[in-house]
Amino acid sequence: MKSRRDSKRNTSSGPVDPPHQRVARMPELSQLACFVAAAEELHFGHAAARLHMTQPSLSRQVQALERTLKVQLFERGNRTIKLTSAGRVFLPEAKRILALTESAANWTRRTWQGQAGVIRLGFTATAAFVDLPLILSRATAALPDVKILLKEGTSAMQKDALLADMLDVAVLRPPIDRSRFKAMPIRKERFVAALHSSDPRAGQPQLALRDFDGRNFIMYSVDGAGYSHRMLSAMFDQAGVAPIMVHQLDQNHSILALVSAGMGAALVPHSLTLISFPNIVFREIALEQCDPIEMYILWRPENANPVLPTFLALCRSIYVEGSATSHAMRASINNENTLDDVP
Repeated sequence: MKSRRDSKRNTSSGPVDPPHQRVARMPELSQLACFVAAAEELHFGHAAARLHMTQPSLSRQVQALERTLKVQLFERGNRTIKLTSAGRVFLPEAKRILALTESAANWTRRTWQGQAGVIRLGFTATAAFVDLPLILSRATAALPDVKILLKEGTSAMQKDALLADMLDVAVLRPPIDRSRFKAMPIRKERFVAALHSSDPRAGQPQLALRDFDGRNFIMYSVDGAGYSHRMLSAMFDQAGVAPIMVHQLDQNHSILALVSAGMGAALVPHSLTLISFPNIVFREIALEQCDPIEMYILWRPENANPVLPTFLALCRSIYVEGSATSHAMRASINNENTLDDVP
């Protein structure tokens, strides 16, 4: 007497193929290509010539496809063929599969060649005024299949993100740990004074550091903007000048906002003169010996992103060759340095 389990097994529609057999019965791309060619030519001989193969080989590929699909795709006559209803339904799907396969192959090839993919780009607030527009405008034209994801932050934040593999490349200020990063110098500029328009010093065409002695001053913070903080502190110490540090901030736009509110004066990079803030005037500073403010492009040498070398080559063409920087822009950022890639 058969058990209930045996009865249920006997009432099933049949054995289920193992996974490897199910995969083996899927249509092959070569079969799809032969079917599409025959469907478009409606002639096996012409389709075979188009695919540079013999007619018997093409016929066998189509027959194998029909066995896999368990349908008849063509009505075959003595000299002509035509699509069955199943063939007409399957034709656009076969074309779509072939197109997707070709697109995937092309995209993978372009990504490997550095022509497509994603670049995670970090930048400081100052870089957003000059460097970021240059890079993005050039990359949009030269690398249309490269998506650039942007992340703003201080130089310290950008370095941490690079080390954590959250960024591929960053535009930032020194200092640079050469044991961990590779760097490309891109720009140098000088400090200028930012003053409230009502400040008596705003009437002078040029200021000296002594004009800030004992006066309210908006300073860069030592933690978030240590590079600029150390540069300005050294300048004041060497000149024997002691401003009244009323506030210390990380970001340039925050410093300018306080200057605009009349809270004090500031010394900021020359590129910030491109920003329009109410009630702020900029004046040159007479500095006999002062290191320029530097900007670098930074990346980790072990970064394996295939797009990175292409992106860095683009940046070199912008800054080293100067091909994307107009004369007016060069003047506005006081770009006086010779640019060489640093290994």
